[in-house]
Amino acid sequence: MSTLPEWKRSLAALWFAQLAGMGAITGVMAFLPLYVNDLGITSLEEAEVWSGILMGAAPLTAAIAGPYWGAFADRHGRKMLVVRVMFAFFVVMVLMGFVADVNQLLFLRLIQGVFGGFTAAALALVTSISPPEQITSTLGIFQTAMIAGSAFGPMFGGIISDHFGYRWAFIAFGLLCLLSLFIIRLAVVERFTPAPAAAKKPIWREIGSILVIPGLGITLAIQFLVQFAMMIIAPLLPIYVQVLSPGLTYIASASGAIIAAAGLTSAVAAAAMGNISKRLSHRTVLVTAAALSAVCFAAQAAADNVFLFGGMRAVSGFFLGAMLPTVNAIIYFLIPESKRGVAYGVTTTAMQLGIVLGPLSGGVLAVYLGIPSVFWLSALLFAAVAGGVMLVRSMPTGGGKFS
Repeated sequence: MSTLPEWKRSLAALWFAQLAGMGAITGVMAFLPLYVNDLGITSLEEAEVWSGILMGAAPLTAAIAGPYWGAFADRHGRKMLVVRVMFAFFVVMVLMGFVADVNQLLFLRLIQGVFGGFTAAALALVTSISPPEQITSTLGIFQTAMIAGSAFGPMFGGIISDHFGYRWAFIAFGLLCLLSLFIIRLAVVERFTPAPAAAKKPIWREIGSILVIPGLGITLAIQFLVQFAMMIIAPLLPIYVQVLSPGLTYIASASGAIIAAAGLTSAVAAAAMGNISKRLSHRTVLVTAAALSAVCFAAQAAADNVFLFGGMRAVSGFFLGAMLPTVNAIIYFLIPESKRGVAYGVTTTAMQLGIVLGPLSGGVLAVYLGIPSVFWLSALLFAAVAGGVMLVRSMPTGGGKFS
């Protein structure tokens, strides 16, 4: 019989499920800008714009639906919602492998976003099964699965698409979603007690009650700016790799490897956050990580070869990995347990808006000012995050206090 506590066994199962699920959800980044060529978009300028639209489509509808799914999870259980979302992703991913044009792909990306309550419900589920004194370490560990999955997915997608074709990559990702579903369904234990019917407010009122909580505004701003700065580059990365190395044969694989390297370093940083948070305040972590991210993105803008570019992407991963679990830990200490589903839904909306506007802005900016300008803008945004956090008068620490 296992000696691990029940919550650790559930956390381990959620970690593996999140790894597979996020790998499937983010895996299209390595080849989506190239897939549009197969669907009839041959102009480089059109491909850049369409890549931005397709990248932003799912996060747009996810931003709208996120708070609703968060409130739904608070009322009916987080595990049940995560299972349903993964089934929807399985169906949509497989269908993406059979589209005939970009309009059909865009429609499916929008549908995928409607069922995009996965991250908010998973975060609420993880925090609900973890002891309060372990929450920063737990979120850091869980964040490694999100980051590693986001890195593994593009690398896996690049390899599958280069050797078997883009359509088979979608089918493979659909099967990963199905695997994630079964892991969660069979291995995760959630002891959920629904709130009495009389205590349930309309969802719009629950969202409003979350937004007025002191300190939440800065977390929303950070979530938005960090995701915007990261995702503004996403639709352009394979194209930029091609520009830096015009003779390279396996563009999708190289792009996936660069994304994977940054994901690996992010995962290492996230895993270390449990120990780091015992020594440094959340404010110190956020200011330092954002400032150093600005330096790294400026270096990426100045890179003149794919090896320097990939190296600086990997270094920047350390600092991005430190920021994300720190912000989620702050939210944990700000929000009561019964409202964390809707709270993570609201903060996920801020993240998704950054994910929507980032690729759209990046595609348009690259057309008029060139791809390096996108990295310079990201550097300025991370510098703005560092400055904004320095101006905040108080921020919760790992013990729930403010510093």
